[in-house]
Amino acid sequence: MSARSRSRTWVPVALLALGLLAVTLVLGAPGTGHNGDLDPASTETGGTKALVLLLRASGAHVSVSDQPPPAGTDIALMLADTSSTTFSASVERWVEAGGVLVVADRYSSFAPRVASGTTPFGAAEVQVDRGACDITALVGLEALFVPGGADRYEPPLGSGSCFTDRGRAFVVDSPRGRGHVVALGSPSVFTNAALDVGDNAGLAVALLAPVPGRRVDVLFGMTPHGSPASTRSDLASLVPTGIKLGLVELVVAFGLYAWWRGRRLGRPVAEPQPVQIGGSELVAAHGNLLQQTREPDRAARLLRADLRRRLSERLGIPRDASPQVVAEITSERTPLARDRVERAVTDAPVRSEQDLLDLARDIDAIRTEVLHGSVK
Repeated sequence: MSARSRSRTWVPVALLALGLLAVTLVLGAPGTGHNGDLDPASTETGGTKALVLLLRASGAHVSVSDQPPPAGTDIALMLADTSSTTFSASVERWVEAGGVLVVADRYSSFAPRVASGTTPFGAAEVQVDRGACDITALVGLEALFVPGGADRYEPPLGSGSCFTDRGRAFVVDSPRGRGHVVALGSPSVFTNAALDVGDNAGLAVALLAPVPGRRVDVLFGMTPHGSPASTRSDLASLVPTGIKLGLVELVVAFGLYAWWRGRRLGRPVAEPQPVQIGGSELVAAHGNLLQQTREPDRAARLLRADLRRRLSERLGIPRDASPQVVAEITSERTPLARDRVERAVTDAPVRSEQDLLDLARDIDAIRTEVLHGSVK
């Protein structure tokens, strides 16, 4: 194969490999996609690391946990409720024992009913004015700016509310036993991109760090089955989704490449077969060669040994079977006479060249009948 032909063969392979590498790097790059949304360790626009730093600067002891808050925790923040019913029940008992839960997920079981006519999500940014407010800690705030839109709740009987418009509140404080559940209409108010806008930071400090020294748990990473994400030790869970997608693409690409290389562009091409020498010609040539050595008996032994080997392979006769057994089985499975076959396979002395030629003709006839004739 010429160098030019080899280069044409490897060009598509190299381009495919480079393309897959680029896709894998993009999909598997850290901090891309939605992996950083509401993550307390993420500095992306949708992360909440700035909130954690703000609370710590305000004197709160902040920890990120995927477990229900322990008895020593004063306030827990749940930006997205992905917990199981068992997890929620544990949080419910913690609240009733005196804890304060701030939840910003409209679909959470802790959130009150969403009021009709709320601002649809997808808006660039929504300003939420304080309006009517009977939550003392939030009276000094004026307006919040919520990226992507905000929900408003119907405050249950006996609940406090703030940032309220026509009976629909963005913040609802509902008592639960000796504790409280504070529901927010959107978690995006606490993201890195929005925390320094309007009174968003003031809302975070007022709800989560009203006085220095409070212990705050940011609940993040709960799995729907109740097993914390941090305890998953299987190898697959440690591989980013982008890397998994890249590996799948590599497998698919290899399959396509194998199919492309193995495809036929037309019907199979008939190739010339090697010339086969007839059995009679081969025997005659062998006999003539040995005849020239003036050793007819040695030539006869070689021809008979070859015949016995051929009959054993064709008829399934053991290699060490006696000439009588070979003759008996051959005569039973072919039209050949037993005496004729036995004379051909038995090593009787051959004295003359004429006897050798007669033996060669018998062997040729037997070979033709067994190898190309009808065998039972």
